[in-house]
Amino acid sequence: MNNNTAQSDVGITLYVKGNQDKYKELIEVKSIPATGQAGGTLETTTLKSPTKTYIPDRPDNGDMDYTYNYTEANMTAVKSICDGNEHDILVKYQDGTGFTYSGQVQTWINEVSVGSVVEATLHTVPATSPEIKTSAEITALLA
Repeated sequence: MNNNTAQSDVGITLYVKGNQDKYKELIEVKSIPATGQAGGTLETTTLKSPTKTYIPDRPDNGDMDYTYNYTEANMTAVKSICDGNEHDILVKYQDGTGFTYSGQVQTWINEVSVGSVVEATLHTVPATSPEIKTSAEITALLA
């Protein structure tokens, strides 16, 4: 039986590069963003064309947001990197693979309603495109 058909969300970990050029776990998160989104299209239609024609535009990283449970400890940890500087971010999946990118970080407490936990958002604005990494590459970065 093949156990490599999919992987669970269990064990996904968020890291940020610290002062000594080593990645350290930042906080536990409830959701992670996609590693990109479809780029737009540029219209190239001429008056002679019977239908509209297009070419692909450059890819768009978009904002990358993480959701986490609001606690004083979590907010303090996240605010420590909300300093206007770019930070190296690493996400490790259950199978050891993951992705890295650099970006600036902001955080806020999300809206709250009856019967819910208080959550916060870790908002990142990528300065580099996310790079998908193998488990060997992620292991080397975390060593």
